[in-house]
Amino acid sequence: MRTASCFPSSSWLRLSLIALLSLSALTSLVASRAEARSEGLKELAVLPVQDNGRVKPFETFARESLQLIYGRETYKSQGQDGQKPVRRQALEVVPTWMMAGDFWDQQPIVELKLKALKDALGLEATRDHYTPLELFKNPRLQLVFQELAVFRESKKKLDPYNQAASRLESQLGVYQGIKDGSWLRVLPPTPEVVAEHAEKAKEGMVIPDAWTPVAALEGAAKEKFAAVLSSYVQALPNREGVVDPEGSSRLAAAVKEFKQVAHAVNSELYPSLEEGFFGAMRAEVHYETFHPFMWAWILYLLSALAMTFAWNAKSQAVVSKAYVASWILVGLAFLLHTYGFGLRVYLTGRPPVSNMYETVVWVSWGTILFAMFFEWRHKSRYVLLAGALVAVLCNIVSDLSTHILDGSLQPLEPVLRSNLWLIVHVLTITISYSAFFLAWALANFGLVMVLRGEGYATARVRDLVQACYRALQIGVVLLAAGTILGGVWADYSWGRFWGWDPKETWALIALLGYLAILHARLVGWVRERGMLIGSIVAFNLVIMAWYGVNFVLGAGLHSYGFGAGGVEYVTGFVLLNLAFVGVVEATQRLRSAKS
Repeated sequence: MRTASCFPSSSWLRLSLIALLSLSALTSLVASRAEARSEGLKELAVLPVQDNGRVKPFETFARESLQLIYGRETYKSQGQDGQKPVRRQALEVVPTWMMAGDFWDQQPIVELKLKALKDALGLEATRDHYTPLELFKNPRLQLVFQELAVFRESKKKLDPYNQAASRLESQLGVYQGIKDGSWLRVLPPTPEVVAEHAEKAKEGMVIPDAWTPVAALEGAAKEKFAAVLSSYVQALPNREGVVDPEGSSRLAAAVKEFKQVAHAVNSELYPSLEEGFFGAMRAEVHYETFHPFMWAWILYLLSALAMTFAWNAKSQAVVSKAYVASWILVGLAFLLHTYGFGLRVYLTGRPPVSNMYETVVWVSWGTILFAMFFEWRHKSRYVLLAGALVAVLCNIVSDLSTHILDGSLQPLEPVLRSNLWLIVHVLTITISYSAFFLAWALANFGLVMVLRGEGYATARVRDLVQACYRALQIGVVLLAAGTILGGVWADYSWGRFWGWDPKETWALIALLGYLAILHARLVGWVRERGMLIGSIVAFNLVIMAWYGVNFVLGAGLHSYGFGAGGVEYVTGFVLLNLAFVGVVEATQRLRSAKS
């Protein structure tokens, strides 16, 4: 059903003005929340540190460390003597591990959820958090780590038990390293040391991280960092959130003095002391605290609700207003979505598609892009709704599944360091998934209409089928181009065009599956029913090529994309969707038998 009259010509101007005002209001809200943090903690947040092969702000280091060890980016303190628990930010917790290690050794901050590993360590199965002390003193811990080392030597993909053991090893190692000052690297090497390491690297020697950790600081650097830690305690907010202004000012001054010392050691490696908002440290802190993708999925959800209201409203005037509201919300969400990508590109200096987290967010961005284009052309309403729901699903998964999808900013694997090939291959092949995802959502909408009593030959269902067909055409062109370009990249990186690697094989299987549907539609072998069901079933090939190869098979040359976790959720998603197709088919057969 087409409703071109739903969008009056003057609405575009109102849409633009309201979107800009809404974005301004949202930015002001986030800025006001950021101002709530004290001056001292804001300065400490942008203190440069080296971790995992890159220089990052202390804010990011603290968040990632607490997320790894505790399982969340904020810490909920234990209420004592009738006091209410207080939720602390990572920046208010992680530095205290260096100053009050004995206290934190006795706090349940190490997350451990796998029951099999709890049983192996003889731990209480009803808990999910344990104290570092009880884990370090556990007589079975070393045996578990020895078994893990033997399993790693076998070069097999880690099973869930060994994945949990590997995570526990990292948790305890990072905690102990921060506690004793050996993990937190805050001082860059001198130019002479950098030159020496460069010479050794030419000889094939492996050079460890060059920045100096807190435990090895000497002279003025040691004195200044000690002043940072001592003033940090005085700048922490109390249980009511009140901050001592003098303590905050002392912390800010101490951090600035340490940065001056560190910058003087090597001004080329150390970030500028006077960087503005667009400096790398401040921009990354803004990205971490703003959460642009979280705001995006919230607005996408509101847009979907507005479009659903437009579907069910009786008055044409109400339909028009709801339709315009949906466009405003999806446009604002798309701007935030794009803004988040822009920040990641700026901070990493590369396209944001190097791991599963980034591809999930990128695919949802592409789905919205295609949905807005089709909606603008046909004014059908259901296409924008389908795109918004896919964006909500993908961004919620990426935002809340941090234990499965790593959203941290990481350096590229060596094979990915050609930005040209990364752009032309990975961006192309993953945005093809966007078109297939949109077709999947539209096909499910079509089956919902059929389940509610509409026939496959009705106008609305036929419009949905046509939209699915166009989306599949776009997806096939992009997937074919991405697969061919992937072969070119493979020849460039590995010296062969095609090698039946699992990732290559499943990309080809997905391409052939969708080509079969398009050709069957072209010659009349499948019509409305076949297109809807085929769009849903074939999307499982994309899931296997996209997720299954990396997180289930875990084999092949594309090891830089491998991960673990979430298999039960993805399997449940696939089975439920196939069950829904079965229910629709069974219902239609019953209706046909009765008629």
